[in-house]
Amino acid sequence: MADTTTSGELQVTVEQPSSYARQISITVPAERVKRIRQSVRAQMTRNARVPGFRKGHLPDHLVEKQFGPAIDQETIDRVIQETYPEALKQSEVNPIAQGELADAHFHGAGGELHYQVNVEVQPTVELARTSGFVVARPADAVGDDEVDAVLERLRGERATLQVVDDRTPDLGDEVQVRITAPRPEGDEDEPEPQEFRFVMGEGQAIAPIEAAIMSLLPGDEGEFDIAYPEDFDDPDLAGTTQRMTIGVVELKSREFPELDDEFAAAVGPFESLEALRTRVGTDLRDEARRRADAGVREGLLEQILEANPVDAPRSMVERYLDYMMGGGREGAQKPKRTAEQEERFSQFREMMRSQAEAAVRRMLVIETLADTQGLRANQDEIDERVELLAKAHDRSPSDVWLELEKSGQLAGLEAEITEDKVFEWLRSQNTVG
Repeated sequence: MADTTTSGELQVTVEQPSSYARQISITVPAERVKRIRQSVRAQMTRNARVPGFRKGHLPDHLVEKQFGPAIDQETIDRVIQETYPEALKQSEVNPIAQGELADAHFHGAGGELHYQVNVEVQPTVELARTSGFVVARPADAVGDDEVDAVLERLRGERATLQVVDDRTPDLGDEVQVRITAPRPEGDEDEPEPQEFRFVMGEGQAIAPIEAAIMSLLPGDEGEFDIAYPEDFDDPDLAGTTQRMTIGVVELKSREFPELDDEFAAAVGPFESLEALRTRVGTDLRDEARRRADAGVREGLLEQILEANPVDAPRSMVERYLDYMMGGGREGAQKPKRTAEQEERFSQFREMMRSQAEAAVRRMLVIETLADTQGLRANQDEIDERVELLAKAHDRSPSDVWLELEKSGQLAGLEAEITEDKVFEWLRSQNTVG
């Protein structure tokens, strides 16, 4: 469907291919185009330098012969610069990003100028159904084994390394090894050995290399046939077998502290191991509840979007990708990259596109519900959240407010409160089991 308006000199037609896309066709009357072209030609005549003629005194027919195409192009540019803002105002179209010029041409010599601009607008989201859905809440129970796993990780972070020379390496040991790869075909020089340091069993070396290392005492070396897996990162090595010389330069064993009250006191302000276990359990349960809440939210949104398809405007997706990739700050300079780095960056950006599109759809649903249901955060709610933050960090609310405002995080806090209210409303309209 197309809407055509004529006001003053312009004829503007707007077509709506989707909820957010607009194709704006603009026709500028010949008389206005002629006036602008005469102005452009006059300016070019004044500045033209042609042998045999004084500056600014070139005959009209020579101006057209020498500069006609340039005059036409400059005329098109100026007409668009002048009339595009008028066309937007006349058609009441408010783009959310810069438009793309799709076509611009004259209707015959000395005729009208026609051009088309494709723009995106804030989509109108229609949510016909937002209730009657059933969402299963993910389990949020925390077992003793999960608490034990965290305590073991804390022990690992505080482990000390002891040099060992009377046994072969084992999983969990830190090794320094010297590896000499086979001489590449066609090379006369022997390859230089390379040294590596890593922890056994953490996936930093392929299994055949770790197996070879585990057969050597510190100071020993040997030759081994190393079979690379078919899915190895380097395609030149994937699926091949290479003869390598491997030596163990140094072996260190990790010594773990005892899990007792002394250990708990070293970790933080805990009087006993039991107090540490209690705190770890509490933190894990809080995190499990947050994950379960997030699961409920995503489950609700997934069903709402399935029942109410929402378009994600390309310009909004691109801005979100900029944000995800670290380039979304206004005025931020694009970092310098090599051609190879730019290609990898572009590939990674495309990998993230589906995630960005989902995030934009999610945001549009939340914004629509916040507006239609009157759920936007009010000033009292923002003040209350700031006071809670201040109390948690033992600071005054005014200091926290100023810091949030200065860092640009106040708007984020408002959005967070609004989102919480939207999902609280959705929970009241649906079944969460």
